[in-house]
Amino acid sequence: MNNDKKYDYIIAGMGCAGLSLAIQLKRSSLKFSKVLLIDKDLKNKNDRTWCFWTKEKNNWFDKIVYNRWDKFLFKSSGFEKEIELHPYSYLMIKGIDFYDFCLKELKTDSRFEIITDEIQEINTIDSQAVLKTKNHFLSCDYLFNSAVRTLNKKTNHINYVQHFKGWLLETEIDSFNVDCPVFMDFTVEQHNDCRFIYIIPFSKTKALVEYTGFSAEKLSDEFYDGALKNYIEKKLNIASYKIKETEKGEIPMVESDFTNPFGNRVINIGTAGGSSKPSTGYTFYFIQKNTKNIVAQLENGTKEIITPKRAKRFLLYDKILLHVLDKKEIEAKQVFTTLFQKNKVTNLLAFLNEESSFAQDVAIMNSVSKKHFIKATIKKLTK
Repeated sequence: MNNDKKYDYIIAGMGCAGLSLAIQLKRSSLKFSKVLLIDKDLKNKNDRTWCFWTKEKNNWFDKIVYNRWDKFLFKSSGFEKEIELHPYSYLMIKGIDFYDFCLKELKTDSRFEIITDEIQEINTIDSQAVLKTKNHFLSCDYLFNSAVRTLNKKTNHINYVQHFKGWLLETEIDSFNVDCPVFMDFTVEQHNDCRFIYIIPFSKTKALVEYTGFSAEKLSDEFYDGALKNYIEKKLNIASYKIKETEKGEIPMVESDFTNPFGNRVINIGTAGGSSKPSTGYTFYFIQKNTKNIVAQLENGTKEIITPKRAKRFLLYDKILLHVLDKKEIEAKQVFTTLFQKNKVTNLLAFLNEESSFAQDVAIMNSVSKKHFIKATIKKLTK
């Protein structure tokens, strides 16, 4: 690659958002000559697992869905239920399958160029997006950025992380229900916080068991490992097992905003573009919706591409829940237990996917503790 090379589009970051956008560009009706994908390295191991629910069929990623279920288990103190999800399905995609599938498909199309390099700067100069590395100065019509996050953290905002560590276990005897993943198990010690386990079964003898928390700070490896070991041996009664893989990470759950200081020719995508839902940390499904929206804007010849915006009411709901979780006047597990006990699950899943009607929203809000949620709503509306 030569210095001062010009592209139609540059995609900075080859994680979920960057590769999702690239695949949708490839399959679109757009006419373009060259797209560059750049990141500091290529993904070559199974570093994460994405789970999400959807009613949609014929998705571009269907071939790499490792498993799908029509129900999941919610479990808390005094309440345990296998919940039917129809018309939704609960899907699981392994990170390595996603990376391999996307890169293999993109490498068959000469319009896409893939390089590894350290990104030093991105910006807009004279109506062109530019990207600088140590050895190159590149330009394009639009640059889609998931590599550089600029979070405008405000001191009066609640900024949490969803933090997690999971072990892919293999057992000697049948130990897991392959027909029903565990969506949330709140029977673990809460530590005056929000902590739960989720279990994704691969087979009767193989499953991902993950310890997850919502809080201001992530936990130490020693704590995660102790909590996982305790749950596996005491809650699941599994005495002998092998840890085949480990995944660990954190996802922003923030009231503050990710900003774009790079000018109007740089479009933030992925977490940098607000695709991580602040109240839950769910990201994959929102990335698909937002990248699809961006490609539609390009196909329609929109003069100035914009990052898709979330509806204001959902922004408010997330702030309210974060406030309730932060004040700790009611246990987080009680909030989530109430939501699953008192609501039709299809309405709740639509709500969490930000696809619910206002009437559905009102019904869900009426199901939780009015004392705590009205106080939080007043706080956020008068802030």
